[in-house]
Amino acid sequence: MEPSERAGNENEMLHTPVGVKSWVWKYFGFRKTEGVVVRDVAVCKEKDCQCEIRYCGNTSNLSAHLKRRHGIDGECKERTQGQASTAATSLTTFFPPKLSSTSKRAKNITKAIAFFICKDMRPYCVVENEGFRYLLEVLEPRYNIPSRQQFSESYIPNFYTKVRDEVIQGLMSAERVAITSDGWTSCTTESYITVTCHFIDNKWQMKNHVLQTRVFGDTHSGVNIGQVLRSACEEWGILDKAPALVTDNASNMIKAGEEAGLSPHIKCFAHTLNLTTQDGLKIAATERLLGRVRRIVSFFHRSAVATTVLKEKQSLLGLPRHKLKADVKTRWNSSFEMLERFLEQQAAVMATLLDKKVRKGSCDVHTLSESDLLAAEQMVSLLAPLKAATTLMCEEKQPTVSIVAPLRIKLLAHFEYAPDDSPLIKDMKRLMSDDLRERYNESEAQPEETPPHSSPHQISMELNEVCDAETTKECPPVSKKSKVLEDLFGDSFCTEDPSVRDKTSKELAHDEVRKYRDVASLSLDGKVLDWWRAHQAEFPLLADLAKTYLCIPGTSVPSERVFSTAGDIVRSERSVLSSEHVDQLIFLKKNLSRSTTESIEL
Repeated sequence: MEPSERAGNENEMLHTPVGVKSWVWKYFGFRKTEGVVVRDVAVCKEKDCQCEIRYCGNTSNLSAHLKRRHGIDGECKERTQGQASTAATSLTTFFPPKLSSTSKRAKNITKAIAFFICKDMRPYCVVENEGFRYLLEVLEPRYNIPSRQQFSESYIPNFYTKVRDEVIQGLMSAERVAITSDGWTSCTTESYITVTCHFIDNKWQMKNHVLQTRVFGDTHSGVNIGQVLRSACEEWGILDKAPALVTDNASNMIKAGEEAGLSPHIKCFAHTLNLTTQDGLKIAATERLLGRVRRIVSFFHRSAVATTVLKEKQSLLGLPRHKLKADVKTRWNSSFEMLERFLEQQAAVMATLLDKKVRKGSCDVHTLSESDLLAAEQMVSLLAPLKAATTLMCEEKQPTVSIVAPLRIKLLAHFEYAPDDSPLIKDMKRLMSDDLRERYNESEAQPEETPPHSSPHQISMELNEVCDAETTKECPPVSKKSKVLEDLFGDSFCTEDPSVRDKTSKELAHDEVRKYRDVASLSLDGKVLDWWRAHQAEFPLLADLAKTYLCIPGTSVPSERVFSTAGDIVRSERSVLSSEHVDQLIFLKKNLSRSTTESIEL
């Protein structure tokens, strides 16, 4: 037997002590004699060594042998391995492994970023901004931020498809849909047209959606706009919902409604109020007063010294530290707000203009006379109800078409002369009253009979129209199965109250309307749709009509509100956005919810 083989066999016979921690026992062992381990002599296991070294419980002589004869330094080796393990642990701590893009955590973060881009109208390139990337690295260092191309070409379109399907599903359950539409021009001089829709769902909740925003390169003629509206109704599958149309009073929009075949076509009452009030503000005396106030406001906006002194005077006089407001000639409510704010701060303004720090710079600014201030107060008093009416009409969560007639009557009564009216106020009242009557005549605004419960929030309807509508309904054909069931159970089964079994549809409608009129009127702060949800079983015929008509907004404000949203989306640093992306972002800004975001699969 070769020496090496003999040494190998002997190593196999050596016994390594159990439970010892020293590294030397990788290279040493004990022999057995007659089955007993001899622990006072340790044998080296290294090749061609088999050196026996006395062991007294201390491994120093054993380690010295390994270093001297074999060049093995176990302590240094173990220390190096321990340091490497510690370094690896430290690196893992400071540089944790990246999240997989398919992990639940990564998907949730990606959806949250997409939601942030849509709802807060952030550009796609926000994911490349240094501050945003640093924020995410602090919050979740393991997350890999997708590129802006992934958001613009994959994630956002995925969101759009999901939300679009939800909107279409909601439209399918609607009994009646109303749409509003208006055009606008972006900062890149591209013309767009936006369409919004409104309906009441099965839970009696008002739903408002932006449907689409499309580039409109043709002339804004009634025929072209009508084709766009008709196409939108077809695309979203609402032509069978008897869509009503609400637009401003422009002649091309009136023609567009006729071209699209949408009825009824409601003229925006807020737009009517704007035109009516603008007529009242065109009186020479009114324009002169507004011009004087406008010059004072402009001076304070230009002068830092005057602004500082104004704040001091406001503090001394105990007035709120509000800035003066400037008006925009195309928006009458801004003129109202300018006068209202000026009157609030009148004492501080006058004190500031008389201060010696400001007097030199205000030589071309004249304070208002006592008659001017009186006229301003009367104008504010006259215009306040119109401002309140406009604000009320801009509500989107509650019905507004039902309050058009009561508001019109209330405003016409407000325009009647009072004994203490000045000539200026009388002229304004006369012009605005005539304009309101002309633009919104009796046939458009006021039905023949309005149930007491409707005022001012409930639906207005004509009694005869209700009865005739019920009388002319066609009865469905009776099937053979129905005939068999009638023969079997007809004498013992009843689906109606015996007291009304012999009444016609017209009589039932009359009874329901009479019962409805006997109900106490809803309070002014009451929720109309909540009332109908609670009483729809009691008034089934009227409830159907309420859901059909109350969904129609009294203004085209919903589509006009898109302009401000679009202005934040289509701006100079994002002027290269495609029209498809503009449509998707505006749609998601108005329609995307957190619950929908959480349910989307990436």
